[in-house]
Amino acid sequence: MYQLNYRSISREGLELKDLNDILDEAIAFNASKNISGCLIYHNDNFVQILEGEKKDVLDVYERVKKDKRHHSVTLLWETAVQKRHFAEWNMAYYNPNEKNMKQFVTNFLLLSSLSDRNSGALLSFWASVRKILNDGSKSPETHGVVSTI
Repeated sequence: MYQLNYRSISREGLELKDLNDILDEAIAFNASKNISGCLIYHNDNFVQILEGEKKDVLDVYERVKKDKRHHSVTLLWETAVQKRHFAEWNMAYYNPNEKNMKQFVTNFLLLSSLSDRNSGALLSFWASVRKILNDGSKSPETHGVVSTI
């Protein structure tokens, strides 16, 4: 089993329809490759962790790097692991509105502090999630989406 996580910045003008398209494509492709993981989008930043067979994870990452809906794709960590950590997560998609954005950020920061961090990829993923949530929570125009894949 293999884990990889990365961070990227959305292209200017990314809309909710674009996010929905990204999620639909990721769900279909990743299911065909038996890839699991979690994708966070908040305040124009993506953070994603992917897990599966090494070849399949690297194939997905190559597709991600070529996607024009974001840029500055930065590999944060990759490592072999003993087991999946997101296999039991059910598909979730959450798009908070302005009224509940503060609660969204608070809840996800709490989740990040309680989640398993027994690999470098998981440590890096949750640290990156905390960073984009903390940075974005200061902006009144913050957007957030969470999806497990």
